[in-house]
Amino acid sequence: MCRWLAYSGSPVQLEELLYKPTNSLVMQSKHARMGVETTNGDGFGVGWYGSAPYPGLFHSTEPAWNDRNLRELSAQASAGRVFAHIRASTGSAVQQTNCHPFRHGSWLWMHNGLIREFPTVKRDLAMAVEPSLFPLIEGATDSELFFFLALTFGLEQDPRAAVAAAVGLI
Repeated sequence: MCRWLAYSGSPVQLEELLYKPTNSLVMQSKHARMGVETTNGDGFGVGWYGSAPYPGLFHSTEPAWNDRNLRELSAQASAGRVFAHIRASTGSAVQQTNCHPFRHGSWLWMHNGLIREFPTVKRDLAMAVEPSLFPLIEGATDSELFFFLALTFGLEQDPRAAVAAAVGLI
């Protein structure tokens, strides 16, 4: 099971969220007490909303507990809205393009779970993505495809209805 964190509040340094709590996200990635795996080492990502008109992203295929760049970045960067995701692959390759969160414009997306029998439904789901959005899909995960289906169904105009429509199709 992947591990994730979403934060919205007063701006904080990322390390306050990722490293400093007793049961921090990074600690959970190495010593998970719940789920199938006790370690989540298939990469990670952090997305944050700062001063730019689009959210920042940092992805790595390193285990979060072993990534020096994440430690450095999190000690310097601060934000009031943060998404962080530590990956436990459900079958897709360990590569940066498969690390969450995913970004499109001003939107960030993470998903914990899996689309059952994804290899057998992947083509049909991919064909339902708006053709102008399809070339923007970079990875091979069910989560990113789910995001692009939600975008196809109007995520930017009506998030609840769009996610419901994507879930209905899946």
